[in-house]
Amino acid sequence: MTDHASRKDSPLTEITSKAIEIGASELEIENKDGYEEIFAMQGGIGFAIARLEASTEEATLLREELYKIEKSKGRRITAAGARHTVQVEIFESFGEDLFQVTLEEI
Repeated sequence: MTDHASRKDSPLTEITSKAIEIGASELEIENKDGYEEIFAMQGGIGFAIARLEASTEEATLLREELYKIEKSKGRRITAAGARHTVQVEIFESFGEDLFQVTLEEI
């Protein structure tokens, strides 16, 4: 597992901070109709917290970061003022990648 200092401009850090602030322990990110739809999950219940046009630089950076974390088997980041372990699993959904992100405070 890699340990990286979080960049303030990182889309993932911004999104995980939002999710953690509302008590979520997971994120689900899926492409639908040209948008990356981002849901904060807790106990099987999800809340939409962001929607990024898939062709934007922000969405591209988010996907790149998620692929890197999945490949490296996890990452430690600082989000919402605390250190967290981030794990990513990628599944196929209707020909698109679906990202399931687990957040755990350390």
